[in-house]
Amino acid sequence: MRTVPGGSDRDNPFLWTPGIAARETLRYLDRKGVDAEQVLSRAGISRDQLSQRGTGVTVASQYQFLELAAAHAQDSLLGLHVATEMDVRNAGVPYYLAASSATILEALEHSARYSRTVSEAVVFELTPRNDETVLTARPARPYEPRRQYCEFMALLVIRVLRMLTNRNFSPSRATFTHSESRNSKEIERVLGCAVEFAHSVESWVFPQAVVELAIVSSDSQLLEILTAHADHLLAGRRTATGMRDVVERELVGLLPRGSARPVVVARQLGMSGRSLTRRLAEEGTTFSDILDSLRKRLALSYLGDPRISLQQIAWLLGYSEIGAFYHAFKRWTGSSPGQFRDRPLTPRSE
Repeated sequence: MRTVPGGSDRDNPFLWTPGIAARETLRYLDRKGVDAEQVLSRAGISRDQLSQRGTGVTVASQYQFLELAAAHAQDSLLGLHVATEMDVRNAGVPYYLAASSATILEALEHSARYSRTVSEAVVFELTPRNDETVLTARPARPYEPRRQYCEFMALLVIRVLRMLTNRNFSPSRATFTHSESRNSKEIERVLGCAVEFAHSVESWVFPQAVVELAIVSSDSQLLEILTAHADHLLAGRRTATGMRDVVERELVGLLPRGSARPVVVARQLGMSGRSLTRRLAEEGTTFSDILDSLRKRLALSYLGDPRISLQQIAWLLGYSEIGAFYHAFKRWTGSSPGQFRDRPLTPRSE
């Protein structure tokens, strides 16, 4: 069994998600001419949060927004309808990891391993079983109503894999934890497979012939770069012992998006910028100090990997221009990134 590492999230006050499902649902409602302002307010989400990439919402707020939106739009299959119309590339890093993989099996492995680099909502597990491979989703908050979110995710996974292989296949079957509804036949039609309800987990069951299908956009070089970055994201995801740790964890994901700003991190954590500044001051640090220290640490690590170019390192660290990266690195170390990478290794003393 392959399981994404992570600690206990049930009591984590900063449990977050980038809000992909909520963002796509808002876009869907806007296209359909459905006024979503009241629903947003009741879920504790602002339109501004969902309109800016790099910000996020709490897991509970996203679940609630989808459930309230379905009721407001009088659409019991809202999650499926949103997933049908969305641009699957908006799924973010897991999508691009899958798109760079060689086969569906490798795509599922990377999606499972690195899913929590972008969201703490779900832990994915991939399990081989006889002639099948089972992708299981275990929610961090199983006690919250999330029918629409689960059905959204079920179709999104299938649509991504169909697109990447250019093949119109379906899983052998899928399972949901929520109870069966009067729309169960329509859900089976949309997913293209048998569906079991009131199950212990959400899952997709793929035959061996399906997981062996090739990804048409496979790119081994890009995959190496993406996995190197994702490994850093996972390594930085640790149980927070203070606000500094929490801020660092958020920054690692925000850096490549160019969104590593105090106001963005504060939104991610559900607090004001002033509160964030005060909490950091209580720990004897500042946002800029944390950002600078993190960039230096990541830069030194990335430079040890010859597969990653200096331009790519600048992007991973959130610099819009490579010159800004060179200037910062010279300040940190007294040498340029190229000189540091090319330096001869000092032999160990015996």
